[in-house]
Amino acid sequence: MIGRALEAASLAVAGTATVAMTALVVLAVVMRYAVGAPLVYSYDLSVILFAWAIFAGLALAELRGSHLAVDVIDRAVPERVAGLLFRTRQVALAGLSLWFAWLGWSLVERAGMTIPSLRVSIRWLYAAMPVGFAALALAQLVRAFGPVPAGGAAAPSEARPARGPVPDAR
Repeated sequence: MIGRALEAASLAVAGTATVAMTALVVLAVVMRYAVGAPLVYSYDLSVILFAWAIFAGLALAELRGSHLAVDVIDRAVPERVAGLLFRTRQVALAGLSLWFAWLGWSLVERAGMTIPSLRVSIRWLYAAMPVGFAALALAQLVRAFGPVPAGGAAAPSEARPARGPVPDAR
C-alpha cells in the first residue's frame, strides 16, 4: 500500500516535471527564434524541473527494480542466502539514502540566494535532493520488507537464470 502510493506520487512528480520541462524548452525555442522575445527564465526553470524529475524518479526506479545492480554474488549463492543479502543491502542503502537526504536538507537550510530570473529562492532547486533521497529510502525499505525478487538484486519481473557460463553472443 505504501509502495503503491509512493510509486504513484513519484510518477506524478517526475512525469509532471518532465512534461513541463519539455513544454518550456519548446516554448523557449519558439519565443527566441520565431517571435524574437526570449524567455529569460526558461533555463533556470528547466534546471529546477529537471532536478525534480530526476530525484522523484529515484524512488520510482527503486520500486520497479530498475536501478543498475551487480548481482554476481546473488546468482552464485543459494536462493535463501540471496534473499538475506537483498534485504540487508536494501536496509543499508536506505540508511545511506537517509544520510544523503540529511546532507541535502543541510544544503537547503544554508541556501539563501534568490534566482534573479524567477525571483524565487534557490531552495526550490536544492529541495529536490532531500525529498528525492527520503523517498528513495522509503522505497528501499518497502522493497526490503516486501517479497524478495527472484535472483536477489534482479528486477521483480526477472526470473533467476540458470547457473553456468554465459552463452557466446557471436
